[in-house]
Amino acid sequence: MSLEDFKSIIANLRSCFDVRIVSLHRDGEPLLNKRLEAYIGHLRDLGIYVTVSSNCSLVSEQRAKSLVDAGLRMVGTDFCADPALYEQLRVRGVWAETLAGIQNLLRAAVEARSDLRFVIKDMATHGRSLADGKALMEQTRKLFAEWSDRVTVMPVYFHNALGESLVNLNVPAATPNGAQTPYTLCHQPWVNFTIDFAGRVVGCCRDLRSEYILGNLLEESADAIWNGERMVKLRRALVDKRPEEIDICRACDVPRHGSYSGRTPLEKVRNFFFAGAWQR
Repeated sequence: MSLEDFKSIIANLRSCFDVRIVSLHRDGEPLLNKRLEAYIGHLRDLGIYVTVSSNCSLVSEQRAKSLVDAGLRMVGTDFCADPALYEQLRVRGVWAETLAGIQNLLRAAVEARSDLRFVIKDMATHGRSLADGKALMEQTRKLFAEWSDRVTVMPVYFHNALGESLVNLNVPAATPNGAQTPYTLCHQPWVNFTIDFAGRVVGCCRDLRSEYILGNLLEESADAIWNGERMVKLRRALVDKRPEEIDICRACDVPRHGSYSGRTPLEKVRNFFFAGAWQR
């Protein structure tokens, strides 16, 4: 996406909404975008909080400095203290390179007196008990003890969004008393605008092929898309517990398993603040 189109999209969004946070990623690696710092700088100048999700393997000392200087405020990444497990789960990833990338960003932030923060989802905690998860996260936390005020380590929950996982996770889970897991209302269509490289708004952050297009911010107003027919159709199907009516939702495990943010609205709010509980 050109910088001019990026600015047009942001202007369109700001004409309709109070835009406070922009996350410059979808499922690809944002550091491959050579215009990333220009995007960040533009958002910074508008007073918008900028985040990215990155595997951090491409963060050299020089790139770390340029990202921090541009105004990057938060980075999310999946990591763990176990090199073998990390490289098993992050195919072709190199644990040492990722560790160095995270450290480069943290050092650059300290040097620039930036308030950059890191949120690390500990890959080793998936499917583990609370006690096991705490112990695993403590090992990860020790790797970044020097920057403990900047790094939050929290548990991860891998799910089969859109049915793309090689492992079948789409079987309804069971609660301890044997009952089926309650239906989870996906929050995506009410809180996020996911925009692809061509300016198209898609139905979900996991709609990686842009299959359910709601509109194009280079052609339509953000308000028209937010309240448009296809957005209303998506929301209605999810509210009525009929996700199978939407192609991208049909194979997704979120309705029966819950997303990484929680199974119910209350659980999502609780989990938002849960990282602190894991750290105590």
